[in-house]
Amino acid sequence: MSLTSLLDSITNRQESRKRSKWSDYKSLVAAICDGKEPSADVVAQTLADNETTLDGLRHDVLLLERRRKLRAEMDAAPPLESEDRKLAKRIDRAESELKKLVDEREAAMAPMYQRRHEIKQICKRATKAQRELRATCEDKELLEEFEQTRERYHEAQTECDHLEKEIAQHQRWAVIDREKAEMAGVKAEVARYNRQADDYEAKIARFQEQLEPLSEHAADLHAMLADIESRFLVP
Repeated sequence: MSLTSLLDSITNRQESRKRSKWSDYKSLVAAICDGKEPSADVVAQTLADNETTLDGLRHDVLLLERRRKLRAEMDAAPPLESEDRKLAKRIDRAESELKKLVDEREAAMAPMYQRRHEIKQICKRATKAQRELRATCEDKELLEEFEQTRERYHEAQTECDHLEKEIAQHQRWAVIDREKAEMAGVKAEVARYNRQADDYEAKIARFQEQLEPLSEHAADLHAMLADIESRFLVP
């Protein structure tokens, strides 16, 4: 064998041995990623054969785990492409049907919206006309009757408000004195508080007697005002 052939043979064997060592290292990394526990001797020998360290092994294991996870995420997409296309078609059909329904609804409701707008405009003109009819009424007798009736109504309503406030106030005072009577420990105090409460309740009764006919009178005057105002609107 020539020297050249011998050197080539040695080189080939070294390369083959190097590839074998690297293959053993990759297998070790994969085994650890798979959860296996190689013996310490195998790990030490493989690290020595590949001139690497435990830190290097740890780095390669973590890197392989990360790359496996990335590959899993990458491989998850292609099987879903067909489903995605089907969903896209279904969504397009649904949106098309929805648009058709919306168009039909708008077409059906357009006359209703238009009519309602017309009604609002008519009501607005009616309100304006009512104000102008009221403002342009020059019937002196009718105007005088209105002012007199309004003044009488305000007086009656003011008196009603005053009586209602008095009733409410006396009711509160009566309740307070009844509570004080229940808590009082002395008979004289109990009698005094009950007597005061009786007085308040008697006043309440008198106020209510005055309020009932006055409220009816105020209601009658209010109705008269409404009747007069309706006559303002007669041309």
